[in-house]
Amino acid sequence: MKRRVLNSRLDMRLKLFLFCVLFVSGCATVPKKPAFVPAPGLSHVVARGQTLYSIAKAYGVDVGQIMRANNIKNPSQLEVGTNLAIPKALSGVNIPSRYTSNLEYVKRLVGEKRYKVPWRTITLHHSATKEGNAQSFDRNHRRRGMGGLFYHFVIGNGEGSKDGGIEVGWRWKKQVEANRPVDIQICLVGDFSCQSVSSEQFGSMVKLIKVLEEEYLIPVSNIRIHRSIHAKPTECPGRNFPFERLLYELRKN
Repeated sequence: MKRRVLNSRLDMRLKLFLFCVLFVSGCATVPKKPAFVPAPGLSHVVARGQTLYSIAKAYGVDVGQIMRANNIKNPSQLEVGTNLAIPKALSGVNIPSRYTSNLEYVKRLVGEKRYKVPWRTITLHHSATKEGNAQSFDRNHRRRGMGGLFYHFVIGNGEGSKDGGIEVGWRWKKQVEANRPVDIQICLVGDFSCQSVSSEQFGSMVKLIKVLEEEYLIPVSNIRIHRSIHAKPTECPGRNFPFERLLYELRKN
């Protein structure tokens, strides 16, 4: 009797063991749920004031992915109106332009018209450096005996300053001329002999000049680049500076 009960218990344990083996092996053969596959990418038309970084951040993708998908070698050469493929993006987004979309912001920076200096011309420069800001240029100009920051306005490129950010120099705040009378000096950070003006910078430059034109009745014909002034030879603001494109933007409105 005891032997029969013992055999019965062994049979139950054996059956339980075989059931567990079959259950585990059966689970191993069940197809796994496929990994998540992102939806096909979208396309995005570049608007003024947008950078490759801001576009990538808004869609939640890597800048490098966008560059590879669109065969972009230099992210600073992104042109307004370019149709970008956005790989692995799941939905469309609205990307605000931080600086160039708000004309009122630029008007506040310039301030109301002041009559201390009858401004008549605007001269455009580049810093001939790949980075910088108004503060660093001010230190450099003081060391060179230029009385501090030479420029009235500085427009950043994202390296040491915000891309498209407009900095107001002390000369504008105090209405002080530089080396040429009644001439407003605007400097874009960058070396445009080997770099390109970013879309943020270009948009800010257009709006800043439009505000100054309107406020001080400066005609488009009085907008010039540094090398067009023949006091001494210079390449400033660099051979890649989009001066003709700037004049087109200023004239069309």
